[in-house]
This record gives sequence, structure tokens and C-alpha cells, in this order.
Amino acid sequence: MICALPMYPFPEDHLRIFWSTLRQTLQRTGIHDVPLTLDQPDDLLQHWQRNDLLLSQSCGFPVSTLLRGKVQVLGAFHFDVPGCQQSAYSSSLLVRKEDCNKPLAGFRDAVAVCNERHSQSGYHALRSAVAPLAVDGRFFSRVLFSGAHRRSAQMIASGEADIAAIDCVSAFLLRQQEPATFDRLASIDFTSPMPGLPLITSQATPAAAVAQLRQALATCSRMPELTQTLQAMRISGFSALDQEDYRICAAKAEQTARDGLAEW
Repeated sequence: MICALPMYPFPEDHLRIFWSTLRQTLQRTGIHDVPLTLDQPDDLLQHWQRNDLLLSQSCGFPVSTLLRGKVQVLGAFHFDVPGCQQSAYSSSLLVRKEDCNKPLAGFRDAVAVCNERHSQSGYHALRSAVAPLAVDGRFFSRVLFSGAHRRSAQMIASGEADIAAIDCVSAFLLRQQEPATFDRLASIDFTSPMPGLPLITSQATPAAAVAQLRQALATCSRMPELTQTLQAMRISGFSALDQEDYRICAAKAEQTARDGLAEW
């Protein structure tokens, strides 16, 4: 079996502590084939579809499209950061500080940067936000792709791009890790809330193990002995969700296309 938590830039020491405790909790519930360490996947789409996947974290858009029927959704963490409420999250619209007094409409013909096209937080959230402002199918002059939220932030700070939608949890954690970059940035708004990044397991995982995974995740997300680690990771709870809770991600993308915004 393999496990990973690949989506957020958690502090490494605290991630190791959290995983050690979660692993022990899973073993106590009767799931014994739990790896000692978390996997570090290079190809996320391939990783998410492995039959031996016990636990990973994905993104809402692929779960509602490419991965539909191929994985089981366990739920989502709650995060104590601006832009999150319970298991819902949003993206922070980040710009350079000198542009922070502009509304979103003021970025017409600006250069946007997205992490990648399958990202709910970096691509689809931004498209949904600007679709009502588009004229003749367009709003930005150009849209660049960075490959990662961290790189998107760097590109705005350096002037290579003007605006990005960055997952609010990533933005909070990255601000702590890259203060020189984020000291040059400001948030002008948050996008509409969506179900948080889904924790998933293989379609082959038995129903009993799915229940055990959900219980262990809920337990570890509120353990008093993990207080310091949970605070560092900003985890404040867990909600059990299923794949139907993520249909809204695909539906929003379809609505954006119907609104006439051209593909980027």
C-alpha cells in the first residue's frame, strides 16, 4: 500500500509527526499494511489511480472529472486560515502590493498566471471569477502557466505576471516559507468557496477500510497531543465527504464555458 499527502507545503517536521500518529492510529483500527513513510509522487495523476493507494490528497476538479469512478473520496480537512470555513476553501486573488486597491475588474488586459489547467484553485476558480467580466470571450491579455502555486507567487512578485488565484491554504503556508516574495504581494479578494481538497483512496479499498480511514483522519485532526503539529499545519478538523460533494467543481467549469469565456 502507498500513502501520500502531496498537495500542501506543510512544515516537514510536523508532517512527519502527523503521519507517524495517523499511521499508528490506522494500525490500531486493524489496517496493518500501512507504509512507514509517505510517498513523494512525481506523476500525480498516475499516483492517484494506483490500485494500492490507501491514502492521498487530490484536487476537486480532477476528482469530479478525470478521477470520477476511479477513486473513493474520504473527506477533507478543515484549515484555520483566512478563506476557509469548515471543509470549504477558496483561492486568494494575489497581486503586487502597489495594485492592491484595484478591484478584479481593474485587471482587464493584465497578465494572469495559473499553476496548471486541472487545478480547481489556480485555474478554474480564476476562470469562474472573471467569466462575468469577460468581453467577447476574453478578459486577460495573456494567461501563463507556472507549474506550481509557489512559482505563480514568484512570477507576480517579479513582474512576470500581474494576478493569480492561489489556494488559500497554500498561500498561508507559503507566506511563512517565502516572506521575501509574499511581502511584495497582497490579496484583493477570495474566490467563491468550494469543497476542500479531497482525501482519497483507491476504488479497490474495501468499505470497512474506508470507514476506518475516515475515523482515523477525524481522530488525528483533533488529538490534544498533536496540538502543536496541527497548529503548524493549520489543520482544525475533518469532514467525511464523498464524490458527489465534488460534482460542483465540474458543474462550475461547465458554467464558465457556457458563459462564453474562451479556453486559456
